[in-house]
Amino acid sequence: MDDQLKWLWFDPQYRARTPDLADAIKLFGNFLTDHELTSGNRKRARKAVDKKKFYVAVEALACNLLLIEATEGEAKLAVPRSHDFLWQEGRYANPVYGQHFLDAIDVMAELEFVQKDTTGFRMSEKFKMPSLIFGTARLSDYLPLDPPDWRSVERIDDPALIIKKKGKDEDGRAPAVDFKETPETKRWAGQIKRMNRHLRDADIEIAGASDKLAIGKDRQIVAPYRRSLRRIFNNDNWRHGGRLAGGFWMSMERAERRRIRINGEPIADVDYHQLYPRFAYVRAQAEQPEGDIYDIDGDQTCRDGWKKLMNALLFADGPLKNWPDDTLQHFPKGTKLRDAIKRLSQKHGPIAPLFGTRLGFHLMRFESDIIIEVTRLLSIQGVTALPLHDAVLVAESHAVAAQTVMQDELERWTECRRATVKIKVRP
Repeated sequence: MDDQLKWLWFDPQYRARTPDLADAIKLFGNFLTDHELTSGNRKRARKAVDKKKFYVAVEALACNLLLIEATEGEAKLAVPRSHDFLWQEGRYANPVYGQHFLDAIDVMAELEFVQKDTTGFRMSEKFKMPSLIFGTARLSDYLPLDPPDWRSVERIDDPALIIKKKGKDEDGRAPAVDFKETPETKRWAGQIKRMNRHLRDADIEIAGASDKLAIGKDRQIVAPYRRSLRRIFNNDNWRHGGRLAGGFWMSMERAERRRIRINGEPIADVDYHQLYPRFAYVRAQAEQPEGDIYDIDGDQTCRDGWKKLMNALLFADGPLKNWPDDTLQHFPKGTKLRDAIKRLSQKHGPIAPLFGTRLGFHLMRFESDIIIEVTRLLSIQGVTALPLHDAVLVAESHAVAAQTVMQDELERWTECRRATVKIKVRP
């Protein structure tokens, strides 16, 4: 990650885990509220309920700033300021957010505990810059930042375990939409709650973890206590998406996951092979093709490009007009998109009519259902599995058990026996 763009999304679920940190944050909150009154920023003290909200916001901000100090380099904290985000109601309402959240940032900035770096702005749908703040040296007068003990912080479960979003944007922060509770949504939430309970008690660590933390691909902290999951549906449609999110292993770089230890053991990555096109053939009620679906030319030429293009076509809403990101470089110079699509459609005629129909979002829902069931069945066997889209991460000694469960579930749900489950042992 470019240091010039190194920032972390504020997470409202961080709290003090140790009594020492809790006491330090309480003293810090007292100092802030006293200053509000003595400086004239407030004419009267907050009511008890409002004071509680202010202190919760201060605690969450303090924990986030402590974690920032534990990262490599000079990272900044991206804080939300939009009205729609801070004043959500119903199931997505978070006690950290509201005017008290903005007040906490403002008084911390006035007292030079934090500095405001940039105010968020949007230049286009793809280029957005969040509001950034960072802690100053004065913050160490109240918080244990020398060195920052990130192990004194914990993350509590999200208020909502089932989230329905309007779309699926690039940074995963599409707005959430409210929904009416049904027996099905309650069942889904129950699944996630049980999964989180199992993960919370599991022996999961990151080998070689030091006092310095990494920032993951999702701009969240990579720490072993970040294992509370939630399920996200896309495009305001229960049949779209449904993938799990929130686990630290999901934001780790692929090569870094080899450092994960479950029950003290290195992990194995057990994943479905070519799942989406196999699903598409099931949907088309067509016979599964032999061999590698993505090997269009039969010699592995441009395989990565064909894979990206096929999956982009499955998710596209209508004809694909431009090359998907990171795809064209896998093809010979001068390759035209229309020619590549024609070649792909000829090779996989049975599923070509499904291109451009957004089927991929339906297949993602199917994938998430299977992985959640696989994780549940493994937990019954006493196996801790970290779900990862179309795969699970398990201790090496449980890799074969996971492979068996995954293959059995795939066949039970689809009657497709051609797709394989691969075990990759992280060196």
